[in-house]
Amino acid sequence: MDKRHLLPVVESPGFETECYHNIRLSLLLAHAGSLPWYHSHFMNLTLKSTGADLFPVVRFEEHLDVYSEVLEETPLVRCGDWVETARNTLGEGRYMIVYFNWRNIPCSRYYNKQDMFHEALVYGFDDERAVFHFLAFDVNGKGYGSSEVSYGLFGREMTRLAAEDLHAQRWFAFYGFPASVIRLKDGPASRPDTRNMYFALERGRVRGNGSQDETFAMGHYVNEYLSVYFRQLAEGRPLQAKEFIYWNIIVHKMILHKSLMLQRVVYLQSGTDSGQLDLLKNLYIKAKTEMDRVKWTSIKYQRTKASVYLHQLSDHFQTLYELEKRASAMLMEFLTLSHLK
Repeated sequence: MDKRHLLPVVESPGFETECYHNIRLSLLLAHAGSLPWYHSHFMNLTLKSTGADLFPVVRFEEHLDVYSEVLEETPLVRCGDWVETARNTLGEGRYMIVYFNWRNIPCSRYYNKQDMFHEALVYGFDDERAVFHFLAFDVNGKGYGSSEVSYGLFGREMTRLAAEDLHAQRWFAFYGFPASVIRLKDGPASRPDTRNMYFALERGRVRGNGSQDETFAMGHYVNEYLSVYFRQLAEGRPLQAKEFIYWNIIVHKMILHKSLMLQRVVYLQSGTDSGQLDLLKNLYIKAKTEMDRVKWTSIKYQRTKASVYLHQLSDHFQTLYELEKRASAMLMEFLTLSHLK
């Protein structure tokens, strides 16, 4: 076996606001054969509102089960020698997801401060320096990036984790706790799954009820609900200031969604000459621009508390609703006509 071995990873897949996606996409996007699968998913956002003074929760429709199509994840709960197992796994071209209590890891922002159980993607080893290479959140002063852990600390932490924290952290089991071996499945799709894309758009027609504190919306109706929501804030609906951090995270996530939809159209254009895709591209460029305006208007409101910015946010989301409603219908038509050729 080589004394040093690094598997390919992408350090910035863009899903920092949904950590379990970010970890796995760091692996997948490093392999070009995964792109058709990638562009067949992450079509829909969902919204759930759970309280009058809480900011609505927006996330991508997909959860971890979607990766069973392209990744094989094998749980690893206990083993005799964690270091040797990890070295052998990486040497065979497979990755590992491991959980640490980051209080015990020197490169972490939580080191010697607080308990924080979270995953890392181990992608390489170096025998000369006796370290493993990994990607994780909040390491070396970065929100997400690469770092190293010594063989000795890795072995001690994994042994301690399995012995002391297995029961308390058991709810992370299907997220990869305490460790999982991951490999790409053979024979990735050679083209986007247009059926999956079509039905994702069809599912994205759930309209939220803006008059209720608890509601659910999906697809372009997320924008419609948020337009009503910001108008309600301007008219006196309460929102706790501590919710601003979640507000900003959700805006970041929605900007990512617009970028992904634009990338998807560009990817589809590589396989066909379609004027319809040109129109779609222009719509998603406008949607991305409008979402950038949401970001800056949100910052202005949070700094000044001037209600004029809440009215502007309501208008921005109404524009987004109209753009994405049109774009969704147009993309569904394109997918249908392509399927019938």
